[in-house]
Amino acid sequence: MGKATDAAQQRLFEQALLLVVRRHGGSPAEAAAAARELADWESRDAAHADACRAALDAWQRTDAAALRDAFALPPSADARQRRTRRRLTALLGFGGLALLAGGVGRWYWQQPSFTLVARTGQGQIDSRELPDGSRIDLAARSEIAVAYHRQRRLAHLAAGEVRFDVAPDARRPFEIDTRHGRVHVLGTAFSVRVQDDGLRVAVARGRVAVWRAGQPPDAAPDSELAAGDAVFVPVDGEARRSRIAPDEVGAWRQGWLVFDGMPLDLAVDRWNDYLATPLTIAHRPALARLRLTGSFPIGNPLAFLETLPRTHPVEVVAQGGGRFTVRPRPAAEHNEK
Repeated sequence: MGKATDAAQQRLFEQALLLVVRRHGGSPAEAAAAARELADWESRDAAHADACRAALDAWQRTDAAALRDAFALPPSADARQRRTRRRLTALLGFGGLALLAGGVGRWYWQQPSFTLVARTGQGQIDSRELPDGSRIDLAARSEIAVAYHRQRRLAHLAAGEVRFDVAPDARRPFEIDTRHGRVHVLGTAFSVRVQDDGLRVAVARGRVAVWRAGQPPDAAPDSELAAGDAVFVPVDGEARRSRIAPDEVGAWRQGWLVFDGMPLDLAVDRWNDYLATPLTIAHRPALARLRLTGSFPIGNPLAFLETLPRTHPVEVVAQGGGRFTVRPRPAAEHNEK
């Protein structure tokens, strides 16, 4: 028999769970008959055997959770768990068993089959392999949570930047959620960065769709990107699209920071993700309006500091102890006033 559809798998699971529940309830004779029926049903097909294993796992894990709210049952200790199940199955009868199986089935089917929480600190980069062959690479000071469900793969990027290399699976799309928007993909390589002022997505290969925060699930995407496309979705205002070299996506993995029109104060924050001694920047409106474009080696921040005054109306002042401050040139500061 071929691989069952998700709907067929869930029906088989609920049928197996119903037999499992009957095996644990009623008289000894009824339980024995249910056990024989379950064994016979399990032996008919590999899909039945898979459903039985899942049903037994759900029975062990649920502790009657599907009905606890309806019956106002307190959380049961292990010693009372079996008595609670027997009492419920006896009270509800066969129709109640079907209700229990269906309720537990829906609960179990919604549980993730895999979860991961990963975070990096100052100057740290991390890589994780996911069960389907996908890979995530975390830049410094990043935090992500991943959950795989039977019909979808979800990630929540709370901070920083992650490069995703997603294995194709048309039946389980991969979606990244952030506080500024979400990204939907079937299989591709791309990066997502959460900034204070918005969301940046860049695609190395394949295609992704991007929605700004607050869009309903069935809304058309705000942007569709292909390889070499990037978009910045600000908290306020219109999205800005640009073109990039695909090998620049996640370039920090090879020791480079790439900026594409990033505000200078945020670019300094990005450098500080990797520096033991942070840079400081003067809080002046003129600096907030400056934008940085270019590629710089993470291992040589002095090259960045030496280049900056040649491309922007700023000066870099050494403060001693390896500390530097970026501030407007005196003439630029005077013009601002």
